[in-house]
Amino acid sequence: MRSVATTKQRVKILYFKHFFKHFVFIEKSDFDIKKVQKKYIDVNVCLDVDCVDKK
Repeated sequence: MRSVATTKQRVKILYFKHFFKHFVFIEKSDFDIKKVQKKYIDVNVCLDVDCVDKK
């Protein structure tokens, strides 16, 4: 029987703010939602890396 130990890591390769006006909904309480206009969105580009160690 073979045993394999794996670890997961995320490598961030790019981060920037994309500027545009858009609406989001924010929950104020249990049954109350507020509509808010935002001016940008944060963008992250990541790699999901699996490292395998064969024993």
